[in-house]
Amino acid sequence: MRADHAQLLGDRYRLISPLGQGGMGIVWRAHDRRLARDVAIKELRPARRDDERDVRVARRHALREARSAARLSHPAIVTVHDLLEEDGRLWIVMELVEALTLQATAWHLGRLPVHWTAWIGFHLLSGLRHAHAAGVLHRDIKPGNVLLTGDRVVLSDFGIAVLQSDDQTAHTATMPIVGSPGYIAPERLRGRPATPAADLWSFGATLYFSVEGRPPAVEDGDVLSSRPSKGTPSPRRAGALRLLIEGLLRPDPAERLTSDQAAMLLSEILRKEGIAVPPMRLTGSGLFPPGAFTM
Repeated sequence: MRADHAQLLGDRYRLISPLGQGGMGIVWRAHDRRLARDVAIKELRPARRDDERDVRVARRHALREARSAARLSHPAIVTVHDLLEEDGRLWIVMELVEALTLQATAWHLGRLPVHWTAWIGFHLLSGLRHAHAAGVLHRDIKPGNVLLTGDRVVLSDFGIAVLQSDDQTAHTATMPIVGSPGYIAPERLRGRPATPAADLWSFGATLYFSVEGRPPAVEDGDVLSSRPSKGTPSPRRAGALRLLIEGLLRPDPAERLTSDQAAMLLSEILRKEGIAVPPMRLTGSGLFPPGAFTM
């Protein structure tokens, strides 16, 4: 089926225009005729549509993403509305978030100020804590999956998320490592299963990118290395966020900061900046300081 303005999905969603494309599919802007609102629809495309195995993998991928995200209801997490299968293709219907990614924002500005990064981190961590409390591990936290709207920080793309109740150990030896180079926790590069601590390492690497304008390099200087690092150099421009970032990027997950410790540090940093924040709850809420994204 081709994306046609006149063609509807599920006799309800009219595709309008493509928003972006990744390894597993393409995201469309669409219009929900029943509720009279625009939505985003991800079309899951197998690598080879004539390969039955690839089609099965794409179907499992779509079901996992939709079910993982559908368990969550939080302003810092993209909301999933529906899952469709039509003409042999799978489509995930989500809220439409008009935003720039953290990656694009930092590249445009060079790097983000410490207090902006602290606000981004506060809301992102609130959403991540909500996901972990629901038993969902994201496994691909990176600047490109963090959306900034000006009044929201939104974690997107649960495409490789897993439920903690899944038997990951049984699949570790046979499944390739999934995630983005430079943002994968060292223990996962050693073949260990994903854990909340691994997501927190990726969260720390994302904050590192925000203040430094680049991912944390491993000791041999190879940012894109698939080998586990013994440690990462300390950020030079992190200011008050330095202890937080260093604590999140500890190679040993047992020594890494917990989400509670990270939440306390972020709240204290923002308090010292003169920005009042509520206690971080699993449902989290709040806006950026006025004019946060204006020069």
